Amino acid sequence: MNNKISLYQRMQQRMALTPQMRQSIRLLGMSAQELNEYIDSLIEKNPLLQKIPLKKKPSTQTQTRDYYEKPIAQKENPRSSLISRIRMLDLSDKDVEIAEYLIYEMDDDGYLRIDTEEVAKDLMASMDEIERIVLIIQAMEPAGIGARDVRECLLLQLKKLGGEETLEYRIVDEFMIELARDDAKKIARLLEMDDKDVLPAIKNIKKLNPRPASTVLSKQAEPVTPDMIANIDSKNFTLELNREWLPHLRVYNPYEKQAELINDPEVKEFLKKNMNAAKELLDSLSRREETMCRVADYILKFQRDSIAKEKPDIKSLTLSDIGDALGMHPSTICRAVAHKYVQVNDKVVSLNALLSQGIKKTNGELASKVSVKIKIREFIDAEDKKAPLTDKLIKGKLEEEGINIKRRTVAKYRESLRILPTHLRKRRS
Repeated sequence: MNNKISLYQRMQQRMALTPQMRQSIRLLGMSAQELNEYIDSLIEKNPLLQKIPLKKKPSTQTQTRDYYEKPIAQKENPRSSLISRIRMLDLSDKDVEIAEYLIYEMDDDGYLRIDTEEVAKDLMASMDEIERIVLIIQAMEPAGIGARDVRECLLLQLKKLGGEETLEYRIVDEFMIELARDDAKKIARLLEMDDKDVLPAIKNIKKLNPRPASTVLSKQAEPVTPDMIANIDSKNFTLELNREWLPHLRVYNPYEKQAELINDPEVKEFLKKNMNAAKELLDSLSRREETMCRVADYILKFQRDSIAKEKPDIKSLTLSDIGDALGMHPSTICRAVAHKYVQVNDKVVSLNALLSQGIKKTNGELASKVSVKIKIREFIDAEDKKAPLTDKLIKGKLEEEGINIKRRTVAKYRESLRILPTHLRKRRS
C-alpha cells in the first residue's frame, strides 16, 4: 500500500511540472556554451526575441577585468557529446539527471570510480535506478565506458565484439591478477591448457583499450570562460556573474505599429504565443542566475579557508548538505554546479571540484574524500617499495588517525588516484 502511495506521489509531482518549470530545470543544467547555443536556436524561431549588444567596458577596467576580453587558459573535458547523446534517448528527466551526474563523475579514462550508493543518496534515487542508468552509459561508445574497473571495462569491450563465449572473455573474467602480471604459464595451468593455446588469447586481450574514453574525455577542448567571478581575501568576499559571457536578451515586437497585421486573428495568436515564450525564457534565465549565485555563494563561503590554501584540502560538502542549507532539492543543486566554473582571484575552479563526500571520524568530525585520498597517497609515497602497503594496512593507518573506512573503499580511492595494487608496486630488487 505504501509503495502505491509513494508511486502515486511521484507521478503527481512529475505531472505538476509545467513547460516553463521544465525549461527552467533544463537551463539550470546547461553550461555557458550550451546556453548560448540553445538561445541562438530559440532566437531563430522567435521573432520577438533579440540579443542586446554589450557596451565595451571602460579602458580603466581593462586590467582588472581582463577575463572579459579573453577566456581563461584552463581546459574543460568535453563531456558534452556524451550528454547530448543521453538527451537524444527516450529517457525521463530523472534518468537524464542521473546520467549527467554519472558522466561528470567519470575520470578521464571513462571509469566510474564513484560509490553508486552515494549517488543514490545524493540524488534521492534507488540503487536499481542508478544501476539501470549505468548500464545505459555502458552501452554507449566508446566500448568500455562507464566501467567500474579494468576487468569490467575489458569484459564490456569483449561483449560488444560478441566474445562472451571466448577464451579471452574467460581469462579476463577469472584471471585478471595473472593477466596483469602477464603470467601466461599460470593461466594456462589453471585452465588446464597448453601455453601455445593461451598466448594468442592474451595477445588479443592486449589489443583492447583499458582507457576507453581517453581520446574522448581527456582531449583538450576550448578554454573555459568562468560563469561567475569571485574575489576572496582575509577580510572581503564578493561574487558576481560574468555577464560578458551570459546572453543579454530583450522582448521586441517589430510588428506593433502594423495595425493591419496585429489585428489579424492568426497573426495575433502567433504574436501572443511568441511573446509568452519570450517572457518565460527571460524569467527562466533570471531564476537560473539567482540559483547559480546562491549555490556558488554558499559553496565558496563554506570552502573559503580551504580555497586559500596552496594545496586545497576541501571540507566535506555534499549536494544534500547544500540543499538542506538553502532549502533546495539535491537535484537542483546538482544542475546548478554541473559544468559551472568560478574565477576565484587568479584561478578558475569547477564548482563540482569543491564538493566532497564525508567520512565520519571517531571523534564525530567529518573528513572529506579529498583529504582521505591525500593521506592514502602520502602513505604510499612513503612506503617501503620492497614491502608495499596493502589496502588492509592502509585502512589500519587511517583508523589510527581516527578515520573509519572499509577496505574496499580504500581500494576504490587508490584506484581513482591511479595507484597500482600492492603486488604491482612491489620492487623485486
